[in-house]
Amino acid sequence: MPFIMDPKWIAVAVFVGVYLLIVLGLRELTVASLAGVTLLLLLGVLSWEETWHYVDFDIMALLIGVMMVARMLSHVGFFRWLGIHMANLVRCDPTKMMVFSVIVSALLTSFAGATVVVALMMSMVAIEIMDVLELDPRPLVLSLIFTVNIAGMSTSVSSLPTILIASALRISFWDFLSHMWLPTIVSIGALLGSLFLFFRHSFLSARPKFRRIPIDPSEVIADKKLFVLYASLFVAMIIGFIIGPYFGLMPGAVALIVASIMLIVGGKRVGPVVREVDWETVLSITCLLILVGALDKWGVITDLAAIMAPALMGNKLVGATAVLWSSAIISAFIDNVPYTITMRSTLIEVCGLRPGPLWWALAAGTCLGGNGTVIASYANLVVASAASEKGYKISPKAFAKLGLPLVLITTAISNLAILASVLLWS
Repeated sequence: MPFIMDPKWIAVAVFVGVYLLIVLGLRELTVASLAGVTLLLLLGVLSWEETWHYVDFDIMALLIGVMMVARMLSHVGFFRWLGIHMANLVRCDPTKMMVFSVIVSALLTSFAGATVVVALMMSMVAIEIMDVLELDPRPLVLSLIFTVNIAGMSTSVSSLPTILIASALRISFWDFLSHMWLPTIVSIGALLGSLFLFFRHSFLSARPKFRRIPIDPSEVIADKKLFVLYASLFVAMIIGFIIGPYFGLMPGAVALIVASIMLIVGGKRVGPVVREVDWETVLSITCLLILVGALDKWGVITDLAAIMAPALMGNKLVGATAVLWSSAIISAFIDNVPYTITMRSTLIEVCGLRPGPLWWALAAGTCLGGNGTVIASYANLVVASAASEKGYKISPKAFAKLGLPLVLITTAISNLAILASVLLWS
């Protein structure tokens, strides 16, 4: 069909329009991105067949699979059981509970691949436990949110940005982890140091009502056999992520296989899990991939890469630092998913599909920036809203007061770790 104007600029205008709707809060991410794709189809910028060419079905399968697995673990009481054991193990000491919660939440995030579910379930358990101990749970809830965002950069299945990056690079779970473990660990260390500084005179110095939670962990498990089976399958999924590629199984296939087995075995005992999948997020990412695909088709990504290449490729250390800080700052104020999808396509043009420091900087920056403001991450919004419903309001101002300094601290620490990794691997 004839175009009234250059289709390249139509693609740009639609993408910018969608981005503005999201950033200004005029429309939700799902509505704005779906409207953008509809407009591209109506204007003939993309054909119906081309839209599916830009959708990465391994990403979709991984998202759906891990969301169902995490929900089913929640239904059998896994998170409540874990939370009670954690509190009892440290005799309900607030300082030890915070450290233990950060470490466990980081590990769960690294392997569960569902940051929103992990953050929400662990936070709700923390509120329940703190209510029993008669302590304000908000410091612990904030520490869990911050942890989940930071640990999101650790593995190829730990968050939406890393899933997108690993999918583009076709990199294994182990290879991704081998490059990102150092930035993750030092950032978690910086987080713990910051938390001790922020809450040393409040939460950490408080005295709990009990030294042991007056609830037996077994009481929160409705079906013990199903609980053991699901926990075993969860471990099997983690192992599958690591060794699956050697047997021709991508992470998406592993997640769906495990989720299917859980659904078949659990049946009605685990509730309407499929309906509990965050289908809005799945649809949003699908649409955003298509929107960026339109930019790619008409050469916008190539043009952007040509502008950025001299600055990013001149010196690996300078380039990685530039990507890290720009990603962290931008992701502190806007949703990191559309930004990651755009930068993913740009870096493919700049440095190809060979894993390198620019990619690790992008993974770290987008995840670390999620701690900046309450709107920077979907997990932030969901947990803050759920905490408010429980009577513990977390205001945007209070969140940013802690989150923005944390972004600067962890990004600086992570910057040093990434530069060290570049020198180590070069």
